[in-house]
Amino acid sequence: MRARHGGGHGGGLPFDIIGQLIGPSLIRPRGELEVDGHSCNLCGKCQILCRRHAIYINKKRRIWTLYPNRCNLCLNCANLCPKRALNVVRK
Repeated sequence: MRARHGGGHGGGLPFDIIGQLIGPSLIRPRGELEVDGHSCNLCGKCQILCRRHAIYINKKRRIWTLYPNRCNLCLNCANLCPKRALNVVRK
């Protein structure tokens, strides 16, 4: 399973599913949302719960994408994830 952090038209930072940064660092004062690839089963609940459409899941290609410019860290996705695969990491 692969994860992307901000792919698509607006560009962004690609992440692998473990949550390690592949590109340059994005500094956010409140932290960053990370996905645990070992726990995530790509159920799509986080995508449905995100009011800002910051999460996109492609189950066929097994890709989880976060658009950081849309995410406001409301943590609805992390709090309601059935596998507890999402969390905020303060850097």
